[in-house]
Amino acid sequence: MRGQNPLEDTEQRLLPAPAWGLVIALTLTAVAAVSLLMVFGWGVHPVARGVVPSPAAEATPIQSILRLFLAVAVIGGLASLGGIAARRIGQPSVVGQIVAGLLLGPSALGALAPAATELIMPAAAMQHLNLLAQAGLAIFIFTVGTEFDHTALGRQRTVVGVAALSMVAVPFALGTVAAIPFASALAGPTAGKTEFVMFIGTALSVTALPVLARILQEVGLTGTRLGSLAILCAGIADVLAWCALAAVIALAHARSPAGALTTMLLSAVLVLVALLVLRPALKTLADRYAATRLPAPASLVLVLGLIFSLAAATDVIGAHAIFGALLAGVVIPRNARVLGTVPDRLASLNRALLLPVFFASIGLQADVRMAFDDPTVLLGGAVLLVAAVLGKLGTAAVTAWAGGMPGRLALGLGVLMNARGVTEIVVLSTGLSIGVIGAGTFTVLMLMALITTVMTVPALRLLGLCHPERTSPAPMPRPAEKERLA
Repeated sequence: MRGQNPLEDTEQRLLPAPAWGLVIALTLTAVAAVSLLMVFGWGVHPVARGVVPSPAAEATPIQSILRLFLAVAVIGGLASLGGIAARRIGQPSVVGQIVAGLLLGPSALGALAPAATELIMPAAAMQHLNLLAQAGLAIFIFTVGTEFDHTALGRQRTVVGVAALSMVAVPFALGTVAAIPFASALAGPTAGKTEFVMFIGTALSVTALPVLARILQEVGLTGTRLGSLAILCAGIADVLAWCALAAVIALAHARSPAGALTTMLLSAVLVLVALLVLRPALKTLADRYAATRLPAPASLVLVLGLIFSLAAATDVIGAHAIFGALLAGVVIPRNARVLGTVPDRLASLNRALLLPVFFASIGLQADVRMAFDDPTVLLGGAVLLVAAVLGKLGTAAVTAWAGGMPGRLALGLGVLMNARGVTEIVVLSTGLSIGVIGAGTFTVLMLMALITTVMTVPALRLLGLCHPERTSPAPMPRPAEKERLA
């Protein structure tokens, strides 16, 4: 599995056998629907008019567990179906999962049949659903961290690094400038102008590395010069975007330059300790016990303990928990025999169960009607969409063309770098949770993320860069080959 093709590890199929996945998802949905009828139909007795229900009428723990299970089954099943449908039309599965959440949330079902929404997702279960979604997010960010390879840049690391920096800096600047006129309408209720415009710049500068890797595989560009350069630039862009987001969170939490500086210094100390102390220690232990293998439960406890401990540490010092999860992925030894296949199996389980719940929960938080109720919010979203496409696609294309790539391939690189997908959704959900953006802004920016992701494959087809006959996994270029990636 891991090691033969690093690109394949960045984002595997949600369901490797789509036909069986479709059958299982439909079966789960049907079972959940029947169970809902049994629990909320036959099992609920009418209360006499004028009589106040006694505390005994509250749901018992086992009933709460059943409601949570049914909610996860419905949301996860529909999200999986949405992912399969998206893959069938050549789009990343995350697009279908978010659309499924939109259909279940206030944008569709919540507006047409609020009672049905309450039946499927009772308010009592939503808090637990959010906990599961956050756990899925932390594990996903951990897997993203495990995929980052700082040695993949080869001898042209300076050239590629500077090119990637420009692909972040220009859209960041464009987003910051474009957000200033709309700050009063788009900023969150407790956000200052500085952190708001910085957050918008960050949101416009990201590239979704996991989705990008999967798109490259599906269009047959894995292992090519264009695909390799896109992966390298996207990896650097994501690291820079995470750093910018950390600064925004520090400003939002501290409410003063001194507090923000303290948070960033503490974050820097934690990163240094993790990289200079924790990672070497874990590698030494992994090498020492390379001939043995821990029992799967013990390995699972160690991996989850590392993820949630570092996530809690970054949360305590004022940064977001996702940075701790990302740091856990960076410091954990790769292919450590002592851990066996637990990290891979945990990532696979997360992709199949918790991650669809997270992406569906993103759709549940968005209300598309809010974007159309306020013309200023809609106009601001349109302006930011144009700035996002021009900043990312234009900068990448011009930089690649100036570096010697033919015009068509340079445009292809710009199209690939413009895909925001998963990373953008995580950034936006973080901004919403800390109050930097409001619900309306979150909705229009989420639509921007979907649009820039959906346009990638059709644009590659228009440029004649899709080669579906080469969709089999290809090896990463050797160091000698990476020298040609200018």
